[in-house]
Amino acid sequence: MPRILTPPRTCADRSGTPPHPSPRHHQCDLAADELAPSRLRAWIGALLADWQLPQLVDDLALIATELATNAVRHGGTPARATLAMSAPDAGPRVVRLEIQDSGPGFDPRTCAPTAESSATAESCSGRGLLLVAALSSAWGALHTGAGQLVWAELTAR
Repeated sequence: MPRILTPPRTCADRSGTPPHPSPRHHQCDLAADELAPSRLRAWIGALLADWQLPQLVDDLALIATELATNAVRHGGTPARATLAMSAPDAGPRVVRLEIQDSGPGFDPRTCAPTAESSATAESCSGRGLLLVAALSSAWGALHTGAGQLVWAELTAR
């Protein structure tokens, strides 16, 4: 039987609660504050270590930081993070991170990041989705009945 990881206390973990009682599917509630990205990084690092996927930690931590920062900054409400891994026997393992908030969201077709459309070289912001697109094998956004869900996937090689 796989060992179920107890995530750091700084993240309100919803693992094992219906409808996804799988050790490969975990949820974490994030407060709408500036500490949300660091809490999320610690939680993801612990889960990836438990799943024996240390090669994904750096890229997924950066993606998580960008998505959580966007949720806090633009959504302005608490968010929920979901981290799921495909079944190990289904080919290459895919890890999917979803961040859902109740903010107004955006249309990814009109916000598709490009190097030319990003912030100026002197700017300290405006490159988050460009980084997400560059690091992930796939990503997207969709409107839900309660707000916005942005997701990114990485494939373990």
